[in-house]
Amino acid sequence: MPTHVDRRGIHHTDFSDEIMDSEKFQRTMAELATATDRSIADIESECKEDFEEIASTQRDWAVSTWDKLSRWLGRAYKLDVDDEQIARIAELNENSTLVFLPNHRSYLDPLILRSALEKHGFPPNHVLGGVNLSFFPMGSIARRNGTVFIRREFKDDDVYKACLKAYMGYLVDEEQNMEWYIEGGRTRTGKLRPPRMGILSYLLDAFDKDAGKDVLIVPVFVGYDQQYEVGAISAEEQGAKKSPESISWLIKFARAQTVRRGRAHLRFGEPLSVSDALAETRESTDSDDARLAVPKIAFEVMHRINQVTPIMPSALVTFGLLDNEDRAMTADEGRRVIEPLLRYIEARGLDLSEDIDLADYGGLYDALRTLEREGVIRRYTGGVEDVYWIAENRAHEAAFYRNTLIHHLINRAIVEVALVRVSQEKPADIVEASWEEAVRLRDVLKYEFFFPRTREYAGEIAAEVELELPGWEDETFSADDVIPTLKRSRLYVAHRVIGPFLEAYGVLADRLELRADSEEIDREEMILECIGVAQARWYQKELHSPESISRDLFSGALQLADNRGLLTPGAPNLKERREEFAQEFRDAICRVDVIRAFAVEEEEI
Repeated sequence: MPTHVDRRGIHHTDFSDEIMDSEKFQRTMAELATATDRSIADIESECKEDFEEIASTQRDWAVSTWDKLSRWLGRAYKLDVDDEQIARIAELNENSTLVFLPNHRSYLDPLILRSALEKHGFPPNHVLGGVNLSFFPMGSIARRNGTVFIRREFKDDDVYKACLKAYMGYLVDEEQNMEWYIEGGRTRTGKLRPPRMGILSYLLDAFDKDAGKDVLIVPVFVGYDQQYEVGAISAEEQGAKKSPESISWLIKFARAQTVRRGRAHLRFGEPLSVSDALAETRESTDSDDARLAVPKIAFEVMHRINQVTPIMPSALVTFGLLDNEDRAMTADEGRRVIEPLLRYIEARGLDLSEDIDLADYGGLYDALRTLEREGVIRRYTGGVEDVYWIAENRAHEAAFYRNTLIHHLINRAIVEVALVRVSQEKPADIVEASWEEAVRLRDVLKYEFFFPRTREYAGEIAAEVELELPGWEDETFSADDVIPTLKRSRLYVAHRVIGPFLEAYGVLADRLELRADSEEIDREEMILECIGVAQARWYQKELHSPESISRDLFSGALQLADNRGLLTPGAPNLKERREEFAQEFRDAICRVDVIRAFAVEEEEI
C-alpha cells in the first residue's frame, strides 16, 4: 500500500504579495535600492516581474497530467527501486521538510523520481530546473506541477537573486518538499560532476534565518541500463555543439522512448540534517555564517550518492571491453577480466543492481545485447567463437556506462600506480612512499573525483593496500615483493579507471608547456586546441583511448593548472613549473602503462 504523505501543495498565486509585504523583504528591497542607487518603486516593479517569472503552482489537473506523462515518457524502462527506502523517507517527511538532491544523467531523471514517489502518496516536489526547458507545452504543464524555472546565469543580478532566495524561504516556511540537480547539468562522462552550490546556499540562508522544522537533504542516485542521450552527449564532449531544447526535440526524444532500454535504477542515500550540519559548522568554525557549511554539505551529498550507486551490468560489460589494445574479445576473455572484479566487488560489499552469474552470463547478456543493438558494441559471428568490441567512434558512449562504477575503484587505481612507483624506485620506507604517491595522485585528480578528508582517506588507502598486499606494513615486506603480490590478485584497474584522465591532463600540460610565459591563456581556445591535438594523437596511436578527447576533462585539467598557478602570465618560475607539470603526467602515464601491460598479459593467458 502507498504511504500517504500529508503535504499540501501550493495552489494560490499571490505568494509574491505575501513575500513582498513581509517586513524582511521590505528591508531587502530598501537595501537593494540603496546599493543600486535606484528608487524603491523601481525595485518593487522588478521584483514583481521576477516573482512572476519564478512563480509555480500545483494544480490538480497539471499534477495528474504530469504523472501520466512521467509514466509514458519512462515507458522504455522498468523501475528498479527499494520501496522500503521510500517508505522510510515518507516517515521522515511527517516531521521534516525534504530536499531531494539527485545526480543528473538524463532529462528523464525528474520523471523517474516522480513516478516512484507518486506511488507512496508524495505530492509533486517543487523542482528547480533550467529555464531552457520551459518551452510550450511542457513548460506550461510543468510550471503548474510545481516546477520552478530559473535562469541559467544570474550571478550579477542582485534583484533576481534576492527574489529567488525569498521564494526558497517561502517554500521552507510552507514546508514544501523541493528537488534540484546538484551537478547543475547532465553528466558528460558518466561520473558525477562537481556540485553547483549556489541554490544550496540559498536554502541554508532561508533555513538559518527562520528555522522551524528541520530540513532533511536526501541524496538520490538515478541511473539507466542504456540511455538515448548518450550519443549526443559524447559528440558534445568531442567538440560538437549542443542542440537546443524545443518542441521538435521533445517529439524526437519521446519517440526514442518506444524502445525498451532495460531498467532505471533509483537509490536513496542517508538523509542529511541541515540543522545538524549548521550546528557542526558553527562549533568547528566559531562562526554563525551559514555559507561556511555549504561546501561540506555539498560534497557530503555527492559522497552519499556515490555510496549508493549500484554497479550495473552495462558498466561491467563496458569495463571489460574498453582499453584492451583495440582487440575484440571472446566471451571467455571477457570473463577473465570481469571475474576478479566481481570478487573484489563482493569483498568490498558493493551493491550490484542484479545477480551476476558468469557461468551463463546471467545478468550480463541483456546488457550486452542492448549495447549491441544501440551500436555501441559490435559482434562478429563468423569465427569459431563470437567476438565483441567497442564500435568505431563509440568509445565515449561505452565509457559513459563504465564510468558509473569507477568511483568505487578510484582508490584501487591509485594504489596500483603508487605500488608501481614503489617497485621502480625501491624506497627504504615503502609505507611512507606509497602514501606520498597516493596523496599526490589525489591532488592531481581532485577536480574529477570526490575524496574524503586526509585522515579518512589514509584509512581507505591503507585498507585498499591491505586487501591485496596483506602484511605490507611489516618490516619484512620489501619493494621487490610488491609486483609479484599484486599480480596474484589478477585484478588491474588503473588503465581503465584513471588512464583516460591522466592522458587528457597530459595533453593539456604538454600544450601549456609550449606557451610563452607572457602569453594570456584563453580557456575556451585552449580547450579547443586540446581537442584537436588529442584527436590527432589518437589517430597516431599516441593515446590509448579516445575517451581522453574530452571537453570536460580538459576543463578539469585547466582547473588544476590554475590551482597550481600555471595560467598567470609572468608568474615566478613559470616555464620551469610548467615543464615539471608536464613531466609529472608523463611519469604517471608510464606507470599506468605498466599496469596495462600486466592486464594484457593476464587477459592473454
